Amino acid sequence: MQIYQVDAFADRIFQGNPAAVVPLTEWLPDEMLQCIAMENNLSETAFFVREKERVGAKASDGEAAGAKVSDGGAYSIRWFTPTVEVDLCGHATLASGHVLFEHLGHPGDSILFHTRHAGDLQVLRGDAPGRYTLNFPETPPEPADADSLGIVFEGLGIPAAESVFKGPYDYLVVLESQREVEALRPDFRKLAAAPGRGVIVTAPGDRSVDFVSRGFFPQSGIDEDPVTGSAHSMLVPYWASRLGKRRLSAVQLSARRGALDCRLDRGRVYMTGSAHTFLKGELMIAEGNGIPAPGDRREMLTLHGAQRLVDEWIRSTGVRYFSELTNMAILTEEVGEVARLMSRLYGDQSFKPSDKGRELGDELADVLWVLMCIANQTGVDLTSALGENFAKKNMRDAARHRENEKLQ
Repeated sequence: MQIYQVDAFADRIFQGNPAAVVPLTEWLPDEMLQCIAMENNLSETAFFVREKERVGAKASDGEAAGAKVSDGGAYSIRWFTPTVEVDLCGHATLASGHVLFEHLGHPGDSILFHTRHAGDLQVLRGDAPGRYTLNFPETPPEPADADSLGIVFEGLGIPAAESVFKGPYDYLVVLESQREVEALRPDFRKLAAAPGRGVIVTAPGDRSVDFVSRGFFPQSGIDEDPVTGSAHSMLVPYWASRLGKRRLSAVQLSARRGALDCRLDRGRVYMTGSAHTFLKGELMIAEGNGIPAPGDRREMLTLHGAQRLVDEWIRSTGVRYFSELTNMAILTEEVGEVARLMSRLYGDQSFKPSDKGRELGDELADVLWVLMCIANQTGVDLTSALGENFAKKNMRDAARHRENEKLQ
């Protein structure tokens, strides 16, 4: 497998936000994708797979405005931080477009990416080599209750601000000046306990740009992101409304800095920036060295894959799901069966004839099965939920357990 590392939204190498890009011919197991991202240890690793070409098809209402589906084909894209999969990432999408245009010979001037949770995205070839424009849906932020976000302001080390908003992924805190944004020294341990994917802080720019920002994502394993394209889907409509203009210039004030030329047009945010390839290499992963042989994927069964298999079985063989309340009752019953068997295997109760031959693994699998049924019915992605739960536990429980004398 080839791998590229690209500095996105960068005027030159060693600026902007570095992203790893891994083109695939087919999807690897989710666990392997996460392991590769963890090994890369960058804010995001993007993976994409070319979809079967739909000749003559036109973009649907939900697809990027003006996208040509059959112009070189469309791609499915996913993004992973070192710890979790994320729903949307701008700089790694720009980097993926750069790899396709610059290294993989993608024809035409546009690339369409299909995503799982963020709609359809487009990368347009720019007016100069290495320059590209992202076409993302706008996500205007809504006012949030500052009184309920004490942990955000504690983490940022500032007094509670009245101007705080919530987008689909992140919180947005608006300060008075660029200097205040530059002066922030967050406590990332506290900030990691904040709800949402992350916290964006913004302010008017000093003369040369319309607005500036910084982005903090310790909940997702990234303390400060160098340049956050997805956050500008929220920032651009906010500043467009506040400044009364549709074209805006922006700088993200990280140590590496990143510059974006932005435009708001009919519900879409266009973000233009440059990309530079830092490295091209090969992933030394082979069968027997991390990836199971074809046809033997049981070792790599993921939560996401298990949820899908349960859903396929229910719809093809199980006729339909029981109601959510019924499944909750069944889950309680199955947990009771585990407790009953545990008390006989490891506790002091004696076996009854009806208990003999029962396996703990089978009982635990029954619990997992019903749990996944409930997750499927209620729209819960257990992979994402578990990742967020790990982040919460890292902050809330790690120190408490280390200091617990009973665990020494």
